[in-house]
Amino acid sequence: MGPDIILDARIQTPLRDFTLDVALVARPGEVLALAGPSGAGKSSFLLAIAGLLTPDDGRIAVGGTTWFDPRARVNLAPERRSVGLVFQEYALFPHMSVQANVAFGGSGRAHEMIARMGIAHLARARPGDLSGGERQRVALARALAREPVVVLLDEPFAALDPVTRTEVRGEVAAVLAGVGVPVVMVTHDLADAAALGARIAVLEQGRVLQEAGHADLMARPASASVARLVGANLLAGTARPGPSGLTEVVLDVGGVVLSGEPGSGRVGVVVDPWEVVVARSRPGGSGLNAIAGTVRSLAPVGNRMRVAVGPVTADITRLSAERLALREGDAVEVVFKALATRLVPLG
Repeated sequence: MGPDIILDARIQTPLRDFTLDVALVARPGEVLALAGPSGAGKSSFLLAIAGLLTPDDGRIAVGGTTWFDPRARVNLAPERRSVGLVFQEYALFPHMSVQANVAFGGSGRAHEMIARMGIAHLARARPGDLSGGERQRVALARALAREPVVVLLDEPFAALDPVTRTEVRGEVAAVLAGVGVPVVMVTHDLADAAALGARIAVLEQGRVLQEAGHADLMARPASASVARLVGANLLAGTARPGPSGLTEVVLDVGGVVLSGEPGSGRVGVVVDPWEVVVARSRPGGSGLNAIAGTVRSLAPVGNRMRVAVGPVTADITRLSAERLALREGDAVEVVFKALATRLVPLG
């Protein structure tokens, strides 16, 4: 496995409601995450790389070897593609032991991969006797035992409970960092992508909307769809020049907010939940936005409280929630700074 093992995939093929048209590159030791809503074409892209779906057009090359090119009449069978594939439900053989399952991927490295994944003590157990996290480790060990030049992960943590998910994500990130081959992962959870240090390509309707690291997506979503995916608040409205060089946005839901970003016409006002404060009364101050509403829901998230007020969600400390004595149905104000907003175009 050398530094020249680059996955270069361009895939064009009609799906049920749209045409998948995506070109992406994954480099050695890099995790490329495909994120987006269900039915965006993410899994189809993954299956095309594995040879389990034949596109109409495009090209797939790995380390200088062409796997798929219809113009050159090349389409390697799945078994001829050096791919380690981990399915969402792991697809382990229930009648075989952990040792036998991993050896099915590659008998020469089975012992090594079982040890690396910390499951040597489970070598004689069968999948039905394992926890979700243990089955996930077995599936990854089997995929890596093949000594693949590309690793493909389809929602690898979706079946795990939140505590196990956090633990296993860290283990998988450490293992993949030492493999040194391109990794492509499909995920609905950007926390999974962030935990693996992934570059993220956001797909919608078969197209890449934005490609960036997790922090960049959060800080600068390129569209309303990306803003929704990263969990930001999105308020639709019409922008016009405002006071003191700010932009004024008349919201569709009623009210006016200010932004420090330039904009005109139809825009989406993006503000992260942790930039929003909940107050019992409207505070004063220039450059502050306040929207009145009623508390729709309160949900603890870690050491914070997620409060939904009208069209806005705020993440505040539990102490703040207790001091405010918030209850569903309470009339409050959600407050955020003009400089905490971003403006994105609305299609």
